[in-house]
Amino acid sequence: MKKRDLFTELTEGFEALSDARAGEQTLGMHEVNVQPVPNMSAVKPLDAV
Repeated sequence: MKKRDLFTELTEGFEALSDARAGEQTLGMHEVNVQPVPNMSAVKPLDAV
């Protein structure tokens, strides 16, 4: 398995973002359907045991 160089990946990402903001490069865009957050509780219901 190849070891990743995270600093290089971050640097490339920020350079691409800078280029996109300057209008020199178009980054890919994705649409995401936002779903409502489910109701959760820290208390475990007694009937679920």
